[in-house]
Amino acid sequence: MMKYIVLSFCSLLLVGCATNDYAVYVDAQKSISKDLTVSEAARMTALIEMSKSTDPAVRATAILQLQALQANSKRVVVEPPKKNIFGF
Repeated sequence: MMKYIVLSFCSLLLVGCATNDYAVYVDAQKSISKDLTVSEAARMTALIEMSKSTDPAVRATAILQLQALQANSKRVVVEPPKKNIFGF
């Protein structure tokens, strides 16, 4: 009888462990993705405006930076919530 009570208690503890963490994880991924998109769009807009400049040095710098943007695209990844010792 005691074995069933302990087993039931442990299973109840394990069921609720990852639900809140996973929701926070998903919200963090969405927020990071949105922020990166907005910042990259603003950066590209600024570089495009720089490339329209009459100064050749400013134009060259803007073009080099735009080329570097294409070659240097990285994703920011948030680690998913850790699993407990039982794999849940």
